[in-house]
Amino acid sequence: MVENSVLGGDMKAVNDGTGSAASVPNPEKWLHEAIVTRSNMRPLRMQKLKVAGNSGQNPGFDFLQECWDNPALQIVIKKLLVKYPQWGIAIVDGVLVD
Repeated sequence: MVENSVLGGDMKAVNDGTGSAASVPNPEKWLHEAIVTRSNMRPLRMQKLKVAGNSGQNPGFDFLQECWDNPALQIVIKKLLVKYPQWGIAIVDGVLVD
């Protein structure tokens, strides 16, 4: 009787997952939040890239690197790098290189 109450009760408390669910972050939620954040940043980044395209002023390697994770912005960046080779930035094996 003592064995059942100790093992049965403790094992259920350890194995039911109620305690661990709160401490383990939800990767799907993180993924969703990352997508939303990138989507919110896209118009601002696109505007800065358009200004760079019109003015010819280099927006900076770090900024271009930040934008590189977005496929839509990659297209714009590729066109800018062709248009302004004097910036000294290239794409090697799909990676920006200064």
